[in-house]
Amino acid sequence: MITTGCETLDARIFKKPSMWIIYGMASSGKTNLALNIIKLSKNAKILYVSTEGPLYQERLSQMGSITSKPVFAEVVSLEELLLAICHALTEHWDLVIVDSINSPFRAVAVEHKYATSAFNFILAVLKDLTMKGVHVILTAQVRAIEEEEEPSGIKFLSFWTDGMLRLERINDRRRIYLITPAGEELISEFQIVNDGIRWLKC
Repeated sequence: MITTGCETLDARIFKKPSMWIIYGMASSGKTNLALNIIKLSKNAKILYVSTEGPLYQERLSQMGSITSKPVFAEVVSLEELLLAICHALTEHWDLVIVDSINSPFRAVAVEHKYATSAFNFILAVLKDLTMKGVHVILTAQVRAIEEEEEPSGIKFLSFWTDGMLRLERINDRRRIYLITPAGEELISEFQIVNDGIRWLKC
């Protein structure tokens, strides 16, 4: 069973196989939320792809015992991310997590014309996984636009994904907002603790 540990949030993002973006500023809790899913999702076969190095390993070890069956991959370029996602098609997964999906794209988007095509192809492959019954969670880095936050590559991300969640840090608390056409809806609130996440509003 795939779970974040919060039934309210699970009902939004895991009701059926779909692809969701979780975005927010640095230290808003994106990676911690993703790793908490790995910790709690008993017997789920999960592929976790990191585009931001091996730092997640230390954090995951702090969280204690893991109940899922994770496989980890680290990539450093858009090309490596493309290969990792295409390789994911050769096996069956319950959940695929990419943390963060747009980091390699941001690194080359300006200099290389192929970046947009490659990024869209990666998102299309991930979307195809949902059609095969796989849940997909993508975290995304943000850029500030006139005092507001939006994921880099939002035009492509919003086209391919089924929904978007924004994380906000307020002192020692993190809030999760569902992005809707009417605005934002507060879904849940949590604190990051040594062994994972403590849900405050769920």
